[in-house]
Amino acid sequence: MSRTSSLVATTVVAIAVHVVLFVATGLLIRYGSHPDLGAATWSYGIYYDYASQAMEGRVPYRDYLVEYPLLTFPLFLVPRLFVSDFAGYCIAFGVEMLLFDAAAIVLLARQVAATEGTGPVAGRLAWYTVYCASLAPLVVGRFELAPMVLAFAAAGWWFSGRNRLGGFTAGLGALMKVFPGLVAAPALVWEAARPRAWRGRGTLAFVLTVAIGAAGWFALGGAHVLESFRYHAARGLGIETVYAGVVLAWGKLAGTEIPWVIEHRAVHLVPQWGSRLAALAAPIQAAAILVVLVQFVRSGCTSGIRFSGAAILASLVTAKVLSPQYLVWLFPFVVVLNGWTGHRARWLFLLVCLATSVIYPGPGFAQVLDHQGLAIFLLNLRNALLLTLGALILFGPASAESSSSAASGEAIVPASRT
Repeated sequence: MSRTSSLVATTVVAIAVHVVLFVATGLLIRYGSHPDLGAATWSYGIYYDYASQAMEGRVPYRDYLVEYPLLTFPLFLVPRLFVSDFAGYCIAFGVEMLLFDAAAIVLLARQVAATEGTGPVAGRLAWYTVYCASLAPLVVGRFELAPMVLAFAAAGWWFSGRNRLGGFTAGLGALMKVFPGLVAAPALVWEAARPRAWRGRGTLAFVLTVAIGAAGWFALGGAHVLESFRYHAARGLGIETVYAGVVLAWGKLAGTEIPWVIEHRAVHLVPQWGSRLAALAAPIQAAAILVVLVQFVRSGCTSGIRFSGAAILASLVTAKVLSPQYLVWLFPFVVVLNGWTGHRARWLFLLVCLATSVIYPGPGFAQVLDHQGLAIFLLNLRNALLLTLGALILFGPASAESSSSAASGEAIVPASRT
């Protein structure tokens, strides 16, 4: 079998396995007895409501609040165009996410084959499948796969020399879920180190894409768009964050039950305990991303995809909100890591995913809210593992392939000057 045929066959088999995974997860959510399984897709009701209001002639952002960025809304609307009820919408939205999942598999297969040959492709796709299975209700029940694909594609294209396409894709991702825009941070540093003819191409494409998208967003919603920004600015300290985990652990040891409150459709520590830490999250995030960029420069600006993933992880783990589905963002970036660091990172990240699945949609979340010691310990263990993963990706040894490549970023496709 030729190299191309082997790659195609492996990719097709992986997609078929994920079709089964999606169907099985949908059936489990639909007919499972555990209440938290159904809660994993409660967001479908929000998406359906947003799309249905648009179908009735109301303008999103202008006539009603949508807390997500502009390009998230088409993800909600497209499935609604083909169905007339909520049951049908759940299926249609699941199919939409499956298409993004298939795109991720194709990108992963091509990425691994381009940098390591076809031999490791099946194993890496198996890792991706294990991650998806470990958090299946959240993979199927949220829209994180869509911005994940954009972030990974942007990193691959940008660092392969297809700067404009990478910058454009990162811009689209930033307009969908913000975090894909973090790819631009190491990419800007990388472009600055390129020959003069290459400098700024991707960055300009990124800036123009975000600017045009923002203009369209305000043209659609007017000043009401600012309500979406205020929605997130007003959020407190999420109970699953690194900061909240430490506070809960301190409270348990001190014999004090830390109160919490439900707001913005999520659980946060009450302002008396969480507001000051929440205010510190943004500068800590900025400092963490700066550490990533410094280490990227020290590495010789090689392994762009690796440091793009590190920037996303640094932002995620230091944020004031750390929802369990956010781990989906990291799937492809961990899968494609190679060498000593990649081997250990994949096992470490699997522990993170398994611990998260026990917390939510498992029973751990309710136990954290009930201030049970074991659940609080598990939450802090998960967060400590995430911090360890970040340190490993940042400071772990580079693979032989990365060390010998000329800052290629381990390209998804052969470099071009698009």
